Amino acid sequence: MLHQHQHQHQRKRDRRNGLVLLETLIAAGVTLVMLSVAVPMVIRSARIWKQTRHQQVAADELSGQMDRLIAMSAEPRRQALEELTVSPVIAEVLHDATIDGTLVNDEHGKRIELSIQWTRAGDPLPVRLVAWVDPMPTTSAESPSPGDAASGGAESGEAEAAENDPEDLQ
Repeated sequence: MLHQHQHQHQRKRDRRNGLVLLETLIAAGVTLVMLSVAVPMVIRSARIWKQTRHQQVAADELSGQMDRLIAMSAEPRRQALEELTVSPVIAEVLHDATIDGTLVNDEHGKRIELSIQWTRAGDPLPVRLVAWVDPMPTTSAESPSPGDAASGGAESGEAEAAENDPEDLQ
């Protein structure tokens, strides 16, 4: 009887050990599946953050260059556009970066178009920035405001004076 009791106790212990082993194998399998999903997501997320940071750095570089160019007069601006280079700090972040600029004067007005390109995966478009240098002047004959046609001459003159009042712009 004692022998039979020990034998039953041994079988219960073996069954428990078998269940623990099965639970361990299932937990390891679930962990591996989760890792196989999570690791690629983390890697992709890190790449996206890096690309986003590079886009922001490129936009900041173009913005700084554009501010500098807009502040110049016509001839120095033309010369500076021909000699555009990426700043050294940006060149360290954006590998093989090149910056191009053109001065465009067409029916849309006179503007500076800057673009920056660097080594990236795939064939993405460059980051671009456009600024109008000398916006085309509009005259009242070219673009009358809707209020001018409906109201009399004296009132439209007052409205025009009010629109140009510098205190209203603040």
